[in-house]
Amino acid sequence: MAKFEYNTPMDIGSAFKTQSEVGEFIEYIIEKLVILSDGKEDDFIPPVVYSVQGRAFNIDYNFMINCISEWLGKPNIIGDFELKKLGNPENIKSGMFLVSGILEEYYEMVRINNSRVNLAKYKSSKSIDMKRRFYNVVVIQNDENVRRFSAVPFNESAIKKTINTDLFLQLETVAKNDNFKQIAFGIGQYNTYVSEANSTPESV
Repeated sequence: MAKFEYNTPMDIGSAFKTQSEVGEFIEYIIEKLVILSDGKEDDFIPPVVYSVQGRAFNIDYNFMINCISEWLGKPNIIGDFELKKLGNPENIKSGMFLVSGILEEYYEMVRINNSRVNLAKYKSSKSIDMKRRFYNVVVIQNDENVRRFSAVPFNESAIKKTINTDLFLQLETVAKNDNFKQIAFGIGQYNTYVSEANSTPESV
């Protein structure tokens, strides 16, 4: 990659000028993932977990942002993009631009927002407000270990076409594990889980 200049969140687009650069970034995530997962206990939950239902690799958003910051050598990216507990409207706009605008709409690496609406479900509605999002709230369990993801679903087939075959196999080795159980998807199921378990899972 050519020298990358970063001044505002909008500059992140110039880090992904080509499909090749997107592939390089995903490969960097996998390399970090393999190092992070090496030698961990059996109940470890990595920040990337495969979703059988979605045929996607759920990458935790903040882990992805930290990887982008390291990959580009720009620590201030974290402050502009990272999800914070109390929320930040500017960071949310930045995340929407990165995930929904660049990775989903432009490169079609991510699948998260519906492009089709079944109007039959809204017979009495004159207008429909479709809220867009850039991550899904997901809870994963491995034995007694439970973690909350702000999951960005990267399409499995799109990743496979974009990156090195050996790295894709390494990704599968870490992220595909029958012991990983998805016990909540979406904010509704998440709130129900927290209420019934009487505890709030830590972020991955």
